[in-house]
Amino acid sequence: MAKWVEEYINVKNLQRCPRFERCSITLCPLDLNLPFRSNPERSKCRFFREQKRGIKGGKEITFGGQVMPDELLKYVSPYNAKLLNETSRRRWLELKEEKKLT
Repeated sequence: MAKWVEEYINVKNLQRCPRFERCSITLCPLDLNLPFRSNPERSKCRFFREQKRGIKGGKEITFGGQVMPDELLKYVSPYNAKLLNETSRRRWLELKEEKKLT
């Protein structure tokens, strides 16, 4: 069962993301207290969303589905790893097998 992490430790983990200062996403894979957050349908990080294609302004664009970088994946908790998009989750599992997770 997940345990609440002191907020200063949680913020330190969140700050590992290079987008931290300008990010407004409410559900982050680096949030160690994510199991205690309510309303999981709020805005999700790109690494939680599966890849989708769409047309915008006459151009085909891709949304979500990006692989989270290894240097960030190693700080994702096992609970949060279950919520990652398929490609990031697969890479997290590879790193776990290689024993490269902290």
